[in-house]
Amino acid sequence: MKTILRSIALLCLAAHASAGELLTGEAAIAKFPAELREMGLHTAKWMQLTNGVEYYYGRFTNLLGTVDGFTASKNDLHLLRIDYANAPVRMKFVDHTQTSTPRWTTSKTAAQHNALFAINMTMEDGNGGPQGYVKVDGEEVPSLRTTGPDGFAFNDDKTYKFDRKWLDTDPGTGRPKADAWDNVVSHEAYTIHDGVPTWGASATFPRANYTFFGTTADGVLWAGTVDGRREGVSEGLGYHEVAALQQALGCVGGVCCDGGGSTTMAIRKDLMTSSDICDTQKTSADSSDYYTMNYLSGRTVAGINIGAGNERAVINQLLFVPAPMASKPTRVVFSID
Repeated sequence: MKTILRSIALLCLAAHASAGELLTGEAAIAKFPAELREMGLHTAKWMQLTNGVEYYYGRFTNLLGTVDGFTASKNDLHLLRIDYANAPVRMKFVDHTQTSTPRWTTSKTAAQHNALFAINMTMEDGNGGPQGYVKVDGEEVPSLRTTGPDGFAFNDDKTYKFDRKWLDTDPGTGRPKADAWDNVVSHEAYTIHDGVPTWGASATFPRANYTFFGTTADGVLWAGTVDGRREGVSEGLGYHEVAALQQALGCVGGVCCDGGGSTTMAIRKDLMTSSDICDTQKTSADSSDYYTMNYLSGRTVAGINIGAGNERAVINQLLFVPAPMASKPTRVVFSID
């Protein structure tokens, strides 16, 4: 007798995984890309925050010291590796310059949109607008500086692109390249284009703390925060050094975002297994649901301790908000005896 059994898999939205085990020491170091492991990485922590998203913390004594033409430095790094196609998140850019409150802290903005994590983004143009060409959800944001709009663009369907000169004409459409994208974020500090740094080792920029953002050829996103202005602990990086670091991470496109006191990465607490990842992580004063990764633990300039800082309100942020995974097609299985 033949029996035909049919089973139909029900479609469901993929929920994010619970936070994974915190790894430290050699186990955490082994998680870092090989090039970074050689840069004096002596304190390391790693955990999976959700499906496709990993958090890395590293304290380096020889950052970029293994890269030709660069001078080594001591630095703290917070990194998020986001397998964007397979993670239950999508990018959302929020600009506050046209609202009644033109500056918000990153953690407050993240909380308003229930973001899993977020970083601060562009600088101001000197008149309260973003520094460069910006487009949010299909609407252009007024700015004094729209020349040289290099940066990245993305749509809600998880398509994105790092490119130069978004206002140049697309030969295929006869319209500006930016017209095909709902969100465009341009930067003064566009760091890597098609795998080539826009500044080489001969460039000179003062070191500071920064957030940065880049992509690899296979679509992995790296979001990072380098601590800075803390003598003997974390010196920070210049734009050209951020570009070299992004290359070490395998990025082929990248930007360096607003820095100094604006530098903030916010991560929702329920994704993390530990409240003491490192000494530059603190509970946000604006939203107790988030940890902030920046230089809030204090800094020293010329040997003088100028005290602990507070998270600075900024004009815009890049958020990673919850999003369902793409549904897999219904699977029908036949079994014939």
